[in-house]
Amino acid sequence: MNKASVANTLSNLREWFGSYVFFRGLTLSVLVLGVTFWGSWSVIVVLLAKSNSDLTATQLFLLVAIAGASGAISKLVGALLANILGRWMPALVATLMSLVCINSFTQFSAIQVTYPVLIVLAALSGIGCMMFTPAFDLTRQPKLMISLPLSMNLVVGMMIFSLFLTQLIVPLVATWQLSAMDSALILEQSSGHFFSRIEAGRPILLNNFSFVWAILFCIAAIFSGVAALSANQKQLLPKVTISQLLTHNGHAWYCSILYNMTFGSFIGFTMALPLVLEFIFGYSTLTLVWMGSFIALLARPFGQWLAKVFGGALVTQLSLLLMMIFAAMAGRYLYFAQHGVTELYFEPFFISMLGLIFTSALGNGSVVVSMKKIFPRTYTHRILTWAGIIAMLGAVYLLLRFAWALQSQNMDTVYIDFIIFYVIGLLLNGFIYLRRRGQCYNP
Repeated sequence: MNKASVANTLSNLREWFGSYVFFRGLTLSVLVLGVTFWGSWSVIVVLLAKSNSDLTATQLFLLVAIAGASGAISKLVGALLANILGRWMPALVATLMSLVCINSFTQFSAIQVTYPVLIVLAALSGIGCMMFTPAFDLTRQPKLMISLPLSMNLVVGMMIFSLFLTQLIVPLVATWQLSAMDSALILEQSSGHFFSRIEAGRPILLNNFSFVWAILFCIAAIFSGVAALSANQKQLLPKVTISQLLTHNGHAWYCSILYNMTFGSFIGFTMALPLVLEFIFGYSTLTLVWMGSFIALLARPFGQWLAKVFGGALVTQLSLLLMMIFAAMAGRYLYFAQHGVTELYFEPFFISMLGLIFTSALGNGSVVVSMKKIFPRTYTHRILTWAGIIAMLGAVYLLLRFAWALQSQNMDTVYIDFIIFYVIGLLLNGFIYLRRRGQCYNP
């Protein structure tokens, strides 16, 4: 191979690494890896509950709440840094998450894992959520400039896919026995995952998951750095500040509230469900909880399709009504389970929770369709970023509320809060978007 062909090959590689398609793939890959690592705490706490860790239920609920707060704060920080760092954002986040995973691997490999250490690990878990704004920025590219435009619905749906991936894979990886790995955590109760049941007495290798994700993040960091160095120009996007939208456009608030009711409910209940099932029913919940995020994956595109046919506000109204019904059913069965024969109410409670998660994802799909009709494309990007930050607090409020209710053995009262919340959403959506003489009818 002569020098000319080598130079030509290097030039082609540089052009490929600096291309939009390669950068888009890296951005979405780091996002999925980051959200999966963040969501892993909904599984980690269940394994800790079944282990010899001696942590209380309240402590475990607080760990997931801390992880939820970490994700919300990181998403806000990512929104602030996205325009500053530009193409270097994936490289920075992947590098930081590599260090977080290495630290997590070290701590879970120790002879003893203390509760303060777990708090720190949970607080660092959400850094990968900084990638949401860069991912949304990809949807703002002019359609004429790229062959395959990226949909905002796809980016939102990737979070649901990441949570599904978490609850399916983490139990498998954390109970996968490797001779080179060791752990002080031992299963004192039987557990399992989608593929098989795990009997008591086997070690819980949470360091397995950290090790695998550390490798993946290191690879992503290297390629992201090469891509940032190979980029020949910085693409400028129109700047739209969220403060302008919130100050001058009331629909920004209305849509954000509806988005929080749907997507926030999905996040909160998906993160809380494994622990609720564990402490109330004592079942091997990790073999089942992945079903919630799986049906949500199906519900969102179905909600989008219904919204395009019948109107987004109408589908949202129906979704909120169904969410009220399923929340009331779940609360009722949870009350009976706490004050009666627990085993009799597992199936109706679990089905009610699946219905609540399904309808919340259905409503989220219709809300996003409405937002795309109400706002121009550039504005929708900022509204979704803002609303998504608040929606992730659902993983904070709901876990704290369950922890508080668990102490008084009245966990069914949590659903009263959400029924009231959904009633407010019904009234708001009906008054603003379902009046024929309103400013935006059934968007």
